[in-house]
Amino acid sequence: MKNNENKPIEIKRTKLYKILRKRGISQMGLHNLIKDRCKSHLGNDVISRIVNGKKTNYEIHTLLKICVALDCTPNDIIEKEEFISKHLLDEYKKEINR
Repeated sequence: MKNNENKPIEIKRTKLYKILRKRGISQMGLHNLIKDRCKSHLGNDVISRIVNGKKTNYEIHTLLKICVALDCTPNDIIEKEEFISKHLLDEYKKEINR
């Protein structure tokens, strides 16, 4: 795939993407699982942005709906390493990596 400048588009492989792929579940399939198991559901656009790593700062309720649908824990989905590399001060990163 290429963008408007004819450069390859980087496809991010999030932990959620990998879970869905491993289980053979599409984004629409995840949408339907959430719809079947939760009183309120998520829009396909939200699911797509989360799966593709475009949306990383979302509500805990959103995370929990995904976890309920996939019978997994937040730790299975959260991109902790990326958060550490982007948002923590270098001094604290050293403490975490000990």
